[in-house]
Amino acid sequence: MAVINANCLAIYYDSDNSQNKTAVLFPYSDTASAATAAGVDYSAAIVADEDATSGEVNIFRGYGSIVHSTDTFTATDLTLAGAATSTNLELTNSVENVARDGEGGTLQESTQDWSLTADGLIQVSPDAGVDLMDIARNKYYVFVKFSIDKNGTPVDYVGQALIESVSLSGGVDEIATYSVSLTGVDALYKAA
Repeated sequence: MAVINANCLAIYYDSDNSQNKTAVLFPYSDTASAATAAGVDYSAAIVADEDATSGEVNIFRGYGSIVHSTDTFTATDLTLAGAATSTNLELTNSVENVARDGEGGTLQESTQDWSLTADGLIQVSPDAGVDLMDIARNKYYVFVKFSIDKNGTPVDYVGQALIESVSLSGGVDEIATYSVSLTGVDALYKAA
């Protein structure tokens, strides 16, 4: 059984490209092949893939910018907005009946949603409270990375999200804390 440690969630943002939802380039086995195939420049893009052998889908390959004229991908450094002391990641699959197939059966479609909640300490540097409040006020997109230790090997899940709510609290001469709820946009990716 995997042990999930308390510091398993980090919330990041792109200081230059958080205003808009990031484009997803799919399916590419690596960032170089995505850059070669791109027909336009991307100031920010998520590169994702799937593995036909294992059936694994939504594999995260990288995040960065692409220059079409030179077919180059440059990884973007993200800024840490907060590291959580406690987290809850929830992923749900919903099945909807969309039509009859003419043979008495039902055609179904599946949708997937994910969200998370986190609590953490507000530190002097970086000030997670100010960063998270400003990201929420401006309705910026963030990236989250949720790590799980599986038999001594970290398994990371990465996704783009919007802050649904943020709460800052603290008293005089006490450690200030934050609570944040995020709703995932697009897929939750498993880092390769």
